[in-house]
Amino acid sequence: MTTAQSVTTRVRIAKPADAGRVRSAYESWDYTRKIAPDDTIWLAENAGELVGIVRIAAEFGTLVLRGMRIAEGWQRRGIGSLMLLAVDKWLDERKCYCVPYAHLGKFYCQIGFRIIEVETAPRFLRDRIDEYRRASLDVMVMLRTKEPRLTKRKPVS
Repeated sequence: MTTAQSVTTRVRIAKPADAGRVRSAYESWDYTRKIAPDDTIWLAENAGELVGIVRIAAEFGTLVLRGMRIAEGWQRRGIGSLMLLAVDKWLDERKCYCVPYAHLGKFYCQIGFRIIEVETAPRFLRDRIDEYRRASLDVMVMLRTKEPRLTKRKPVS
């Protein structure tokens, strides 16, 4: 990644007007999962070009990171990490699950996701993992929890 590329790539939360771009990009990147109207979606853009998408879905009262995609030709340039940092800031102290491909575990650990036993995940995620594995996808389940942020105390005088 060159400095110019990292400087010109911006990450922002999608607006309703971006819905068509999101659907088109996901389709061109072979991502066919349904997007719910209340999903929070982040876009990575470089000089106006949509180069990455990730979203947080609220499923059965549980936050789940889904649909992380980076356009071919833009991968391995730090864009995914920029998007994860934006998601991390937005999540703050809330817990969140994800079901990534097994080889991406270290990538998601950047913002505190940790591998957990499938049996400890919510039922709907266990069912999803079963579905993915029946389709021969090598996935795992991860959970991100954050301890409450510590605030600096003023010295007692």
